[in-house]
Amino acid sequence: MSAPSPSVTSRLDAPPPRALTSLRRWRHRPTILLVEDDHELRRLMARVLRKDGYDVVECADGDGAVDWLGDGVFDGYYERVPALIVSDVRMPYVDGFELLEAMGLAPTRVPTILITAFPDAELYRRAFALGARGVLAKPFDLEDLRAVVWTALRQQGLGAS
Repeated sequence: MSAPSPSVTSRLDAPPPRALTSLRRWRHRPTILLVEDDHELRRLMARVLRKDGYDVVECADGDGAVDWLGDGVFDGYYERVPALIVSDVRMPYVDGFELLEAMGLAPTRVPTILITAFPDAELYRRAFALGARGVLAKPFDLEDLRAVVWTALRQQGLGAS
């Protein structure tokens, strides 16, 4: 197995091999909340994750994510809780850290992976202290995104049947 890409820092085990198996045969389709203010990057990531068999909810900023999460994570409507959140750090209104802090206060814990174009040691320290499962530094390879998402969901027992 090759070493993980330097753009990926994670608490997760080593990512699966580059040739990921198709995830289209999930017992149920995990929902990923994708929060990214860069429209083109968000659409590209959503397309890749949908191709892997996930349901993807797209939000352009943290405020939209909090609104969407309110019905499930914060209010107890469990049919609408995502299996995973993938969020940019720097966004208008509510940023990725504020979203991560809010998730720490919610009764339902949702694993979160942060994405940043400005990685530094303090960002990684803060992200992991707040409970992030991983941090992807932009620009990143889409295979790294696929691997960290796949691994996070497998750790929750959401594997392909």
